[in-house]
Amino acid sequence: MAPATSNRPSATRLDADYLEALFQGAGFAIVACQPDGEVVTGNVAAARLFGSLAGLTGQPASALFRESERAEVDRLLEQVRTTLEPYEYRTRLGTAGEPLEYAVWLMPVLDSDENVRGLSLWFRDITERMRLRRALQKRERLQSLGGLSGAVAHHYNNLLCCIATSVEYALNMNTLTAMRRALQRTAEAVGRAAHITRQLLAFAQADHHESDLADLTETVLYYFDENEERLARLHVKLEVDWQLVPIIPVRRRQLLIVLENIVQNAVEAMPAGGTLHVTLARRDLTSVSLSITDTGGGINPELMERLFEPFFTTKGELGSGTGRNAGMGLAVAHGLVGEMDGTITAANVPGRGARFDIVIPIHREAGP
Repeated sequence: MAPATSNRPSATRLDADYLEALFQGAGFAIVACQPDGEVVTGNVAAARLFGSLAGLTGQPASALFRESERAEVDRLLEQVRTTLEPYEYRTRLGTAGEPLEYAVWLMPVLDSDENVRGLSLWFRDITERMRLRRALQKRERLQSLGGLSGAVAHHYNNLLCCIATSVEYALNMNTLTAMRRALQRTAEAVGRAAHITRQLLAFAQADHHESDLADLTETVLYYFDENEERLARLHVKLEVDWQLVPIIPVRRRQLLIVLENIVQNAVEAMPAGGTLHVTLARRDLTSVSLSITDTGGGINPELMERLFEPFFTTKGELGSGTGRNAGMGLAVAHGLVGEMDGTITAANVPGRGARFDIVIPIHREAGP
């Protein structure tokens, strides 16, 4: 019986014509360059994107980008040549109307011996995807606003009732000791209300002063250097293990608030002291991970899903606590990390306690 035949192109059929058709028919705009970044050619989609590649042939690949981005693109192309790893870069292209948003993959082209034969730039239009993402984020914020407003009203109502009761009690007491106790409870309730207000303001004002940008690593090391002595007084041993990661611009004040809220949560989980282990490392090609682990009692698995809800507290599960943050600390941290385009998750570590993992993307649309 004769062997079955296949219509699939064999290795010998992948000739220049086939590869040319594959190149020209790709859904991405592809620009091919020499190893030094000089533009050689592009496919049909690239010609449509840039009008014509004829005037760009022989020019550096950075000429495809806005003038303010060219030095950075040249640096990234050199990085790709050196590391042989692809790199994703976000940019805006086009001048008619609103510029389109693109994800650009800078790729090395290697020969069989893994030597750099050239470079390629793959342009993917993500305008619609980003528009939908922003619309979804806006809708989620509006949906959460009603729940947050109700929680704020309920919590402040409880505080006001506590204040009113304590004041009335003080007015009807004839002994100085009883009056002092009542006024002390009033002062504590006012203090909790003021603390909640500061947390809410921190989240509401998260937008965004570009002048506050700082490097992620520098900010993390600064915070723990400044707080190591305070933690020692609370019998908490600090262990910081950090690796060299790319410079990632973050809003310094936001990140300091996030760190303070997570560390305060960990300290409350270790009322008798313990160890706080901090790790900062590269997670993958596109993100870094900041992990903070304590040696407390861990998190009740039944409460894990509600951990980042406003005014939800785990007192009794994470430690004695002072109750001063009233369940706002982790909610604020979650919101601020989201503003950085990052994610924050929590988990229990066998033999230790709770671990909070913050993942921040390397390639973001933040300023330099």
